[in-house]
Order: sequence, then C-alpha cells, then structure tokens
Amino acid sequence: MPWTVWRATSWTALSKIGNFHISPNALNVNHYLIVGDPFLRAQKGKALAVEIEKKNGSPVTHQTFHLEETSLEEILTAARTLPFFSSGQILYVHHTDSLKEADFPVLEAYLGNPLPQTTLILEADELKAGSELLKLMKAKGQVILLAKEDTRSAGVTFLQQKLAQRKKTMTSGARARVLAMCGDAMMFLDTILERLVQFAGDKNEIDETMVSQFEENWTEMDVFKLTNAFVDRDPARVVKIFRDLMEFYEADLISIVGILHWQLRQLWQAALLLEQGTSEREICSKLRMPPFRLNALKKFPLKRLEASLEALYQIDKKAKTGQLEGISGVEAWLLQYAS
Repeated sequence: MPWTVWRATSWTALSKIGNFHISPNALNVNHYLIVGDPFLRAQKGKALAVEIEKKNGSPVTHQTFHLEETSLEEILTAARTLPFFSSGQILYVHHTDSLKEADFPVLEAYLGNPLPQTTLILEADELKAGSELLKLMKAKGQVILLAKEDTRSAGVTFLQQKLAQRKKTMTSGARARVLAMCGDAMMFLDTILERLVQFAGDKNEIDETMVSQFEENWTEMDVFKLTNAFVDRDPARVVKIFRDLMEFYEADLISIVGILHWQLRQLWQAALLLEQGTSEREICSKLRMPPFRLNALKKFPLKRLEASLEALYQIDKKAKTGQLEGISGVEAWLLQYAS
C-alpha cells in the first residue's frame, strides 16, 4: 500500500547509504527527475539537497510546487529568478506525470538555458518507459528511478537516527515489531517512535515487551473508539467521536490518521489470513489482536478495507500538498466508508 512522506530532522546519512549515495558527477547536474515511491522520493530529494548545499558552501532557498495547482510557466519563472539574499535555490516540482504535451517544448527551452544557481527536482510516482518527460530528462539532466523494496532499509536508517537523537537503544526484536507496525506506510514511523520514546520514559533500552505493552496501552486511547465506530459502520457515532477528538481533546490529525491506518491495515492482514484458511485463534495470536476485532470483518470485508486504505492515502497526500483541508477530508472519508 503506497503512502506519502514522513518527517525527519537529519538527512546527511541518507546520501551515504544504498541508493541514496550521491555521486560527484550527479552534483554537476542542475536538473533531476526522481520516479518512485513518495517515501523514497522525499528522502532522495533531501539527500540531494544536503549535498547541493555542501557544494554551494551555504544554505539555499527551497520552494515546493505542485503542477496540479501551479502552471509550468509560473514554476519556470521562479526557476529563472533567484530570491533576494540567496546564493542558490532548489525547486521541487511534484505531480510531473500530469504534464501535458504542450508543456514539453516550454520545459525543454528552460532546460537548454537554465539559471545556474537553480536546481530543478521533478518528481513522479511512476512514468511509462517511453514517456516524453523521461526522454527529455535523460537528455538534459539525470533520471533517478527508485525501487519500492528500498523503503524498509530507509526506514531502518531513520529509526537508527531517531533513536540516537533521543538517546535510546532498541533491541532487534523491538525494531522488527515497530517496522512491522508501519508496514509500507513508513511515514508513520516518526509518529510511532515519538510516542514509544515517551512511553519508555527514563528507560534507555526499548525491548519487544515494551513495544507490546505500548500497543496494548495505545488501544485504550479515545482514538480507538473512532476505529471501532468506523468498522461498525456507524456514521453518526464516527462523526461525533472524530469531532470530539479534534475539538475537545485537540488530537493530532497526523496521529489519528496513523492509528486509523495501523488498525485498518491489521484488519486487512487478518482478512488475508482468513482467506488463506488460517484459524481465527492463530490470526489473533500472530497479529496480537483481540478475538472480537475479527467480528469487524463481517461488516468490513477485504475489498472495502483495501479501498478505504487507498482512499485514506490519497486524502493524506492531498492534505499535505494543500489540495485538501485535512480535517474536512478525513471526516468525509470516515462518512463515506462508515456508511
């Protein structure tokens, strides 16, 4: 299941590992096209930025554009204009897979005569092998194709950085469990680690038992009432709980979305195991979920779970790119799939 970007504070190490190594020749290029998983794209972009600033010798200005909101002409105007008091700039352009045929001559003209102090980083989820954008960027810049299987290794790197930052250690079993909780949605790793570090308190090491206790305690939070109402297909109760969480408890929307995804993904895994003939007792033991939770699958079958998870991803993605107001988007999603 794809998901969108996660937050981090230090990205230097990402330029030194696996596919995130940045070669010296690559830094002589002003234009990049990064294609692949949003999680990996964000990290690759950050790693590039670290090395570009290092080469520049001072911080540069960062601007982010979305082609669904801003025209290519406006973006290229910004690319040709260096901000005041800035020695350089990096422009991140998302949704480049939405470029139209008429856009390519305009883009090619800029790439042929760019502002030297501007680095253009174009991003796309996926592109066909013979796409015009791929051909153009291969000729005028550098194309970076990212493999989805690298998401986990990047998550491990971030986990190590986060633990070092918070002066904690974690056993191998606990690390495996935390990464399993995130699944493919590594953007939630930051949120889970923050909560887990708080849960650990003064203890320096986080072990698997502590992670299990954390999961059990987290299920007592009011936000899990929202999950229960959602899978019970009770829209009135869903809206009331959600509004209470946002208005009275001032809950973090990112955390709510993260917990919803975590719980629904666990149900989705249970549904898959049931289809494969696994017994309910074995499923509950393997996923460490209470037996009553499986009852939700009577009202919320596998296909609906998959559709709701994908829709939740799209809402989160649009909210983070300014295309949708987050709270209203999540509420609309709750109503649609709880009905």
